[in-house]
Amino acid sequence: MQAARMLPVLLSLLANTAAGYLVPNPGGKYNVTLTTGSLIDYSRNDPYAATPTPRALMLSVFQPAKCASTVPVPSMPNITADYQGPFLQETFNISANLTPLFREARLPVCSDHPMISRRCTPLEDGPVLLFSPGYSIPRLYYNVLASSIASEGFTVITIDHPGDANIIIYPDGHAVFNNESILNSPTWDEYPRAADASFVIDQLSNATAMAELLPRRGAQQFRTDRVAMLGHSVGGASAIIAASRDPRIRGAINWDGTIFGSPPASGQDHDHPVQSMSQPVLFMSHQNYADPSWMAAWPRLKGPKMAVYVANTTHYTFSDIPSLFQAAGQTTEPFAHLLGTIAPDEMVRILTAYTTAWLKGVFEAQDGHLLLQWQEPGDFPQVSIMMRGNL
Repeated sequence: MQAARMLPVLLSLLANTAAGYLVPNPGGKYNVTLTTGSLIDYSRNDPYAATPTPRALMLSVFQPAKCASTVPVPSMPNITADYQGPFLQETFNISANLTPLFREARLPVCSDHPMISRRCTPLEDGPVLLFSPGYSIPRLYYNVLASSIASEGFTVITIDHPGDANIIIYPDGHAVFNNESILNSPTWDEYPRAADASFVIDQLSNATAMAELLPRRGAQQFRTDRVAMLGHSVGGASAIIAASRDPRIRGAINWDGTIFGSPPASGQDHDHPVQSMSQPVLFMSHQNYADPSWMAAWPRLKGPKMAVYVANTTHYTFSDIPSLFQAAGQTTEPFAHLLGTIAPDEMVRILTAYTTAWLKGVFEAQDGHLLLQWQEPGDFPQVSIMMRGNL
């Protein structure tokens, strides 16, 4: 098809545009600050490191803020972006090199310039949402979605899990790459990811660690009684597993993630990755398909629970890639089999609306019946309920 022949040419032209292209401002009532940094867990060695090495997480922190204007910043370091084109070509057997799509993307965020940032007031008391990416996908594939959710009043912390993301670049410049041995585990890194989430929550209450991670915030703790977790693919499965093991995670959302692990054999919690839990759980699927792993976990979810699907999407629509195509002025048509046919900005609107509505129910509702009750029929015709319970 002609679009397929033209796409590599357009991407090549995009790569020669020094200023890159700007992703639209998030649609919420706030602008967003962005800070990146690392947290090191000296109590755990990284299970995928060749030598004993403390587990080091790389984070992006998106905070809602009242600032009059924004500045464009690269969505990814060049080294990370350069890695993505060949990675996607091999993973999906495509000819187009998508490196320029990532290399030239710019996010609108509040400036960290001292003269400007003094007039920028981040919200300090909003709920915290931890985000875990899909397998082998860096956290930076979800910047647009994280920014959109943050603009609704949430502090969103996206987490790179060492040995899992295809490449992680740390502040000192060293890189850690994917360790394929993860694929040999029946739970695909879900337990280390859950432990990573609990460690981040520990650090939220550590004023010294927060001052190092967020210098503008200073030595100020986050509340750990207003934390939830979201993830895509195996990250979504990990969010539920983490919540079932750490009651500080008040709710979990799974974007299209199979929960790896054996189904229950004897009916005991330790026979299944998800332990019995009372926190609300929302599943969002790319098709009208009851994932068997969701069905196996469903009886263990004692609190409010719902599973919905979004029409005209695929597994990879739950990422920034469609939004980057749209922002760059390019069509996703040649990749419809990978990215679906739903309008990218509509997908962002759906994921943001359902995520924030569910979380507002988690943190504000007095009972589960208020979860998602704001929705009027027809508001999101692409979304359908597959099953629900305790609502």
